[in-house]
Amino acid sequence: MLEVLGLDQPAEALYFVLVDNPPLSVAELCRRTGIEPDVADAALVRLENGGLISRLPGSPPSYTALPPEHAMEVLLLARERDIHRVRALTEQLTERHREARRSRDSTALIEVVTGRDGVARCGQQLFNRAEREIRGIDAPPYAQASDGERVNSATAIAGRNVRSRFIHARDTLSMPGAVARVEVDIAAGEEVRFLPEAPMKLIIADDQAALIPLLATPQVLDACILVHPSALLDALSTLFESLWDQAQPYMPGETASMGPDQFISDEERRIISLLAMGLPDEAIARQLGIGYRTVQRRVQALLGRLGAASRFQAGVLAASRGWWRPEPPQPAVPLPVSGESGNAVP
Repeated sequence: MLEVLGLDQPAEALYFVLVDNPPLSVAELCRRTGIEPDVADAALVRLENGGLISRLPGSPPSYTALPPEHAMEVLLLARERDIHRVRALTEQLTERHREARRSRDSTALIEVVTGRDGVARCGQQLFNRAEREIRGIDAPPYAQASDGERVNSATAIAGRNVRSRFIHARDTLSMPGAVARVEVDIAAGEEVRFLPEAPMKLIIADDQAALIPLLATPQVLDACILVHPSALLDALSTLFESLWDQAQPYMPGETASMGPDQFISDEERRIISLLAMGLPDEAIARQLGIGYRTVQRRVQALLGRLGAASRFQAGVLAASRGWWRPEPPQPAVPLPVSGESGNAVP
């Protein structure tokens, strides 16, 4: 655990023993930890130089731990200073990198990324480096690293102050488990909307880089184009915002009870929300893991109870009667003002 403070495993083991005991000699420390004397001597020097322990006079000398709250604070402050220096250097190198690219020809504004693992790593890098916002159009096929791990935006930005907005093709809701995955992403803070068709796959990070497939309709995602700041990147950003305005928000809603005769189950709530999205009965059955005929019966029963003439009207009436309360989209995360953007995505 203390490796974040620059201490290796032998130094950490020796320090923990000294914290729990009165002053100990090198021989006693080696006996308790199983560390070789020469390794222990070097580790004790590091601990002493770091201000974590003190050597007591005597023959042989012994060592004691200093109050951790003071010693640790000194190391943490030193580490913070190192981090600030590295961040400052990163900003300088980023600016140098941008200047070097400005001096090249226009071909430097795009890069071709090949190989499934390379595409997956590049996509994950965009997610990890984003500091303000991730935007994307989600459609198959999906990038997977060589270890089989699928790139996921919600997982990558979890716990960070990064806004995430994704447009999905409505057809993706027909894929097994798609609705469950979307609802998990929404619960993690991602904003999701749907279009009848998605024109392309797309990831945009902080208006600094975008990733699009090399082919318009790839069967396997093993070649992509990484777009750097340029007119092309501006066009991709404009395309996304235009599609976002046209797309329908996905609102899974929640079960509501208005009285003993006006109650719907969680399954019925999900059926209503999927009806409102325009999914056919076959797709609803796959997503809920129930039979096709069961879905047909439930849909007809809901239409009858609501007095609805159409499937979409059933969703509207259910919401108006309080049977289903659509959840509003998550509030947008405030974006920094101009000039506050972080490191550029390479």
